[in-house]
This record gives sequence, C-alpha cells and structure tokens, in this order.
Amino acid sequence: MTQKIFIQMLTKKFFMAFVLIFFFAFTANAAPAPQKIPRLLIAEVTSYGVHELKPEVTAQFYEIISDALKEDFNVESRRLIANLGGEPISNVEIFSTIHKDAIVQGPFYRYETSNSTLKDYARSINKQLRKPEKKYDNKTYRLSISLNSEIKNLGKIYGVDYIFFCNVRDMDAWRQFKSTRATTPTVKSLEGKKILVDLDYYLVETNTGKVFAGQISDKRTKLDRGKIQAVYGRNYNVDSMLKFALVDLAQRIEKNIFERGFKAFRA
Repeated sequence: MTQKIFIQMLTKKFFMAFVLIFFFAFTANAAPAPQKIPRLLIAEVTSYGVHELKPEVTAQFYEIISDALKEDFNVESRRLIANLGGEPISNVEIFSTIHKDAIVQGPFYRYETSNSTLKDYARSINKQLRKPEKKYDNKTYRLSISLNSEIKNLGKIYGVDYIFFCNVRDMDAWRQFKSTRATTPTVKSLEGKKILVDLDYYLVETNTGKVFAGQISDKRTKLDRGKIQAVYGRNYNVDSMLKFALVDLAQRIEKNIFERGFKAFRA
C-alpha cells in the first residue's frame, strides 16, 4: 500500500514538472505583446523670432517634420485636418497660446530675439524679464495653470498623447528681411555654406501637461554639394538645397525626442 502511494505521488510530481516545463517553454517562445505607438499632433511650426522666416519655409518644414516623426509616432496633421474643414477656428488661437506659453515658460526663451507677438505674450504673463537657462538638463516643466484643462481637452478631441510645436527663430540663408537690400539666395552663394540655425521645439504630454523642450542653435547643417547632388541629382536648385537643410534638422529633432524626450517624461 505504501509503495502504491509512493508511486502515485511520484507520478503526480512528474506530471507537474512536465506541465511547468511546457508552460515556460511556451511563454518563452510566445511573441511579446505589441507596444502602443504614441499618437502625436503636429500643432504649429512657425517663426516667433525677430528675423521672421517666410511662411512658405515654415510650411515646408511642417511637412518635413511630419515625415520625420512618423518614424516613432502615429502622426496627426493639424494642417490636413484644417484643410478638410474639421477644425474649429477657436482651436487655432488656443494652439498658438500654448506654443507661446511653452516658449516663454521654457529654458530657451530670449526676449531680445523674439518678435512683437511673443514679446506681447511675455508681458501679458509678466515673464518679459526671464533669462534663458545657462544649462538645460532635459527636465520637463509645466505650462501656465490656466492651460491645463485646455491641453487635456485637445488631447481628447484629436485623440493624441502628445502635441508638438516648433519655433524657427532664424535660418540665416532664408530670412525675411525688412530691408530693401535683401537678396534672394542662389545656388552659387549657398554651396558649401554652413547654415546658421536657431530653433526650439516643444513636446507637450496631453495627459499630464508636462513639456519637453529641445533646441538647435548652431552651424552644423552644411549644404554639401556632393550630398545634395546624391539626393536631388546634378540639376538641383535653391529649393532642393532648402529641403536638404530642413530634412537634416527634422531628423535631428526626431532623434532627440526619441532618445531624450521619452526618458524625461518618465523621470
């Protein structure tokens, strides 16, 4: 009798061991659950700098940034929604207000290099004397308290997790000068030139209202003849050179958001 009980117990143990081995083997080989791809709305790409860029430049940059961010986001285009007649006029103003607030509350705001529209907003919330931070550590920050409910509401309306803004303060080759001495750039004048770029960009998390800010302020974007020719062929023109520069900038923005932005929100 004792021997029979012993055999039964041993059989049960072998059976349980077999079940556990099968379970772990199955779970180890099972495909991981697909990760949710964040949804992002590109709200505004404009110029709040003292050297205002031509609208056609910022409009082109809007489309190029849209393409670059599709690497890591499901991108919604406000421009497309507006063209289809699906955006209320009131939303246009609130997006502009959020963008200005992100700039003025953020680490890169400089009163002296801002246009009159941004200066007026800074004065309206008593931030005109703010100085840019000497060292930005990629920490997130918050907008004015009055905008919290607006941000959450926009997230629900557009069905997005993040809202993106970009302020192109300056690109020296494509400034819109007020002076009559302004000249149109030519291929010859631009070839080999390092473009002075001064821009900042903002990613707002709709659920929390947190903001991640990034900046490009350098002369790293070079209009290299060989590289441009490889993309656009020998008969490239000034428009091709502009697109080349904008694509380079957009890729740098996308990389920084992916590598640093997400970490900042989770910190």
